[in-house]
Amino acid sequence: MSDLKDILREEYEKSIAELMDPHALMTMIEEALAATATSPEIIQEMARTATGENIEDLLPVLKITEDWGKLGKRDRSIIENFTAQLGGEETSIAEKIINLNEIIAGNDPATTIAEILTTMMVVEVLSSILDEFTEPAGGFIFEGFIAGLFGGKSIQIEKPEDITAATGQKVSAKGKPITDVILAGRHYSLKLLGQTTAVAGSFQNMVNHFASVDHVTYLDARREGDDLHFSEFDITLPTFLQTFYEPIVRHKKVSDTGLTVQRLRNRINKLGDSVIAIKTSRKIPGASVLVHPRDEKDQFKALLAVENLEQYGPFRITYYAEKFGGKVKQYFGSAAKLHAVQDAIRSGKDENILAKLRAIPAYTKPEQFAITRDQTKKIASYRDLGTLRLGDSALQQTWMNYGQRLMTTIAPVYRALNSFTSNINSYFLSPPTKTSSRTEYGKQAIGDAVELRENTDQVVGTMEKESK
Repeated sequence: MSDLKDILREEYEKSIAELMDPHALMTMIEEALAATATSPEIIQEMARTATGENIEDLLPVLKITEDWGKLGKRDRSIIENFTAQLGGEETSIAEKIINLNEIIAGNDPATTIAEILTTMMVVEVLSSILDEFTEPAGGFIFEGFIAGLFGGKSIQIEKPEDITAATGQKVSAKGKPITDVILAGRHYSLKLLGQTTAVAGSFQNMVNHFASVDHVTYLDARREGDDLHFSEFDITLPTFLQTFYEPIVRHKKVSDTGLTVQRLRNRINKLGDSVIAIKTSRKIPGASVLVHPRDEKDQFKALLAVENLEQYGPFRITYYAEKFGGKVKQYFGSAAKLHAVQDAIRSGKDENILAKLRAIPAYTKPEQFAITRDQTKKIASYRDLGTLRLGDSALQQTWMNYGQRLMTTIAPVYRALNSFTSNINSYFLSPPTKTSSRTEYGKQAIGDAVELRENTDQVVGTMEKESK
């Protein structure tokens, strides 16, 4: 009987060895990982530390404050120091977005702890602004955050006097001026918007702005789920109608018939790219009856160069004409006043442009302008700056990409700091109970302080090596 047991044991161990050799074991592990890699539950679990804390518990606590955009304030210095890793005034919004997304994605193995921590703080703060504040309140805090993000002399503007203090320029405005922040010497109007919210403001303040300042850049940050999409466009007096006329004007199809060759020539020269088609009364040998300049603009010249062209007339020309109505009429009042503004812009004299703009209803009533998202994309200076990843998914991915480094450096420091803060608060504020006393909290705080020092020494050593 014992021999049978030995035989069975040998066969069992042999079969197990064949089934569970190292290669087979690694294959099974890889298959298990692949099967669970996209599981939200697995991702959430990996985003937690070994002791069960959330990522946010192991990050610095950065107070959301209105002082971020004010020079000389303590909170401004804190946010400026935190975000210095992203570049200061010399680094544009587009470049900052690229840098942040690259770090979140874990694309550069040389990323430093300071850059990782900065990225996670920016993600956490902006996500909090989007989640915890209304659009107006969030927009105001967002302005201060952007000013602090750029640092240097960048400043948030709350009233006209702030512009004068920062630049010496005197701006007339009822209420809040057009400029929200001055970044690296440029005037910006910042908008924290929903996906379909229009860019809105005071037309009167806009015109008065240009009496002292020759530009303003509109920076739009639009919520797209958890993320923020950034774009911008510029407004100046010479390009004023590129924002407040060209994107909103509507067109209608018009046809002029019975034209002579000379009148046809004059219409073609005047209308240019607005021409849709030209039709002759008789077919021209070797030429199309309908001439489509958008398909082949040289057909204009070919048509006008036809010998004895008169015999193929009279002619019909079809083109797009601007329709005076809607917001164009609301802003400018009449075609005559619109043309007066156009003529003033052609003159190149700012005082002429300002005088004509101050004579239109949008200024005199005054009106609030509103530019839809689709209309902003039609503005000649429109620039797409990119989408910044935010929310829990961005924070979790960053942690997963650098988790091992963070767990051995940053996490112990902030775990000890949080414990120390909790115990010291309890020591001072909590009444004694049957199971705890102030003395016990104090002893725990002392232990936390010792651990905090040891962990901090280790982090300092690690970061000094990175900086070399």
